[in-house]
Amino acid sequence: MFEIRTRRQVYRMAAVITLFAVLIPVLTFALPFAFFGKAYFGFFAIAVFPAALIPLFLAPPIAIIILQMFRRQTLTIDKVDEYIRYDALTGVLTRTYLLGKSREQLAAGGGAFLMIDADHFKAINDTHGHDVGDEALKKLAEVLRKALTTEALIGRLGGEEFGVLLPGANQARAAMAAEAVCSLMRSEAGTIAGHEIGLTVSIGCAVHIPGQTLERIMKRADAALYQAKRTGRDRVCVAEAEVSVQEPEAVVADTAGKPARGGDRNNRRLTRQRPQPVAEQADQQNHLGQERQAEAAAALPARRVLLDEVPGMQCPADGEDQPEPVRR
Repeated sequence: MFEIRTRRQVYRMAAVITLFAVLIPVLTFALPFAFFGKAYFGFFAIAVFPAALIPLFLAPPIAIIILQMFRRQTLTIDKVDEYIRYDALTGVLTRTYLLGKSREQLAAGGGAFLMIDADHFKAINDTHGHDVGDEALKKLAEVLRKALTTEALIGRLGGEEFGVLLPGANQARAAMAAEAVCSLMRSEAGTIAGHEIGLTVSIGCAVHIPGQTLERIMKRADAALYQAKRTGRDRVCVAEAEVSVQEPEAVVADTAGKPARGGDRNNRRLTRQRPQPVAEQADQQNHLGQERQAEAAAALPARRVLLDEVPGMQCPADGEDQPEPVRR
């Protein structure tokens, strides 16, 4: 793409254009002179000067005007692109651009997503003013750039909440990176704009699972962030990995009572089955309970249970009226 951003580029390009504008007519008149020799010299001497002077005077201003238009167009595109890509306050990626690049990275090689939220940020705005709150957000973005690698995609999701994608990171690497952010915040965000604030962050982390969408990963990271907030803030919580994504499966133990191979009864075989609807599961459990009750009733011999045999109960003597059993 043809791009011009500086005035120096404009003048250089104008000089090149002027040179070609002068050389082309001069060479056009000089080429016959090479064939006809001195017989053509008089005509060449008359025609060559206007052919060189006209583009020499006309080409530079026209070239500069056109090139300046290209320059302004390029600078306008850069401003629009910067507005779309970068947050105006903090300089990190915008939410839209961050999510778009994160989807590309997850499709290419996975990674981990961090949800980062400034602790007690509303209290900072209410106590010190929104200008100090803006400085706190700038400090948070600065700490994120320092603590994380250059490959990390850092963006502002909204308000005091930031998102970070760590391409190709596993759970251990993601947890270490999050802990590094928390530690650096404690050491560098104590004083902001001359105010003793002691800004800290809470972080929720979720590792990408193949087949899982970015929205699902962010939801898991957000749940981990909520857990970090609820358990005291200024800490990192990692979301548990899920069993499956595209087709959820439940892990159930083989309860047949047979020991597994090798004689260890505790080492029971694990099987995976797809979850059934709740109504169907309830019907099966009721049916199974009825069958077990019927089997138990058939297996036990019929026997009369005397009240004397029941602890805490009394039975009257023969011939007496037998009132209702009374507990002692």
